Amino acid sequence: MHNILFLQRTVVCIVAILILISTGQPIYADDTFAIPGSKERFELRRKIVADKLDRALLPAMRKHSVDMWIVLDRENNSDPLHAELGGGFSGVRAAFVFFDNGGDTPEKIYYGSHSQPANSVVAQVYDETIYYGYSPDGLTPHLRKLVHDREPQTIGVNTSATLPDADGLTVGLSNFLNETIGVDYAKRIVSAELVVRDFRLNRTALESKAYTDALNWTASWMEEALSTANIRTGETTSEDIAWWLEDRALELGLTSSATTRVVRGGEMMPVHDPNIALQPGDIINIDGGLHYLGFEVDIKRTAYILEPGETSLPEGLLSAWRDAQRMGALYASKMVPGAVGHEIWSAINADAARRGYKAVGPDSGGVGEESLRAEIGVYGHSVGNVAHDIGARIAADLPFAYGDRVRFPLQTNEWVSIELHVNTPIPEWDNNTWYARFEETAQVTDDGVRWMIENQENVFLIAPSE
Repeated sequence: MHNILFLQRTVVCIVAILILISTGQPIYADDTFAIPGSKERFELRRKIVADKLDRALLPAMRKHSVDMWIVLDRENNSDPLHAELGGGFSGVRAAFVFFDNGGDTPEKIYYGSHSQPANSVVAQVYDETIYYGYSPDGLTPHLRKLVHDREPQTIGVNTSATLPDADGLTVGLSNFLNETIGVDYAKRIVSAELVVRDFRLNRTALESKAYTDALNWTASWMEEALSTANIRTGETTSEDIAWWLEDRALELGLTSSATTRVVRGGEMMPVHDPNIALQPGDIINIDGGLHYLGFEVDIKRTAYILEPGETSLPEGLLSAWRDAQRMGALYASKMVPGAVGHEIWSAINADAARRGYKAVGPDSGGVGEESLRAEIGVYGHSVGNVAHDIGARIAADLPFAYGDRVRFPLQTNEWVSIELHVNTPIPEWDNNTWYARFEETAQVTDDGVRWMIENQENVFLIAPSE
């Protein structure tokens, strides 16, 4: 049986290679990705956490006048920043405490019920670790002594109405903290939401290198999914592509999140429908990315299935694609440090209006509000530890939807998703419209943004199956 399976797999591989060679599609091997193994990933993560805590935290604490930052969590209810701060097994209760003692780096103290192994970030990065086991008093005397010895004037904790990742302190742990440190120090507690924001967004060189790797891997993963070798017209569905993406990520030792959308003649097909096979003339778009070292990628890649006899993208679709790229470049030109989210959104739309576009909101459909008028939808966001991260949101000033994020300024070093669609009437589709989707990742610098990887310049072309 094993020999039969081996022969079957060998035949499949040979056939796949022959198809790839005959179609001119790239041959993908796992060494294309070169994704590190577990030990190397740990070393990278340890370096990133140590570097981040030493370089990015004190500027954020001092900017917002926080002397001590206390992050509390426990087993099965981790704070959103748990992994970012070193992770580990929190057990009964754990405290990640950072104190500004006037030096060049913050003092880093960790308390937990269970000792962390030698090959853990906490064990290798923190200045002091105390493990209290299942003692009767638990964390209480240790945390109380720490606070009373350091005498912080302001204590930051993770509570926020706007930022989910800065809102990890539960009611139970908040009560515990107040009782532990006493009334006088409890009066000094403030929200650390802006400390969390600025700490995360001030990306270090080590973080940016790891994220660039994840972006490049994601681009290859999506291109592989949208290849002639991987799609058979009349058979493959968008659901097939969605499952393929997840399985391929697992093969690579990663996880992922992605949505596959198909537009046919201007009509958006039901997302991940298992019964609608792809056909020549379809536009396929993948939105999402791979997850690596606690980071999540969010980009888009687009493909077109050639009609029989076609060798290139029809002129109307090509024109719409180029329009989306031009508007992406316009959008990028507005992304400068200090610019405010909703003001950037308004400025992009004002320029778009002068070019004849109508501004519309986010929409997952394939048909615009006005089928014969070009439209633009702008809805960018910060990106990194989560697909929609906690920096400035490039959107309308709708606090109920976006909180204060639309009122945040862009910060140097943060990563941003420059995301929009241009909804254009297509002559070849009887003037039905195509949402030409654009989403690429850039880093904010003092001189504006720089693209972190090469953008998709041309729509991928898929040959129809014979």
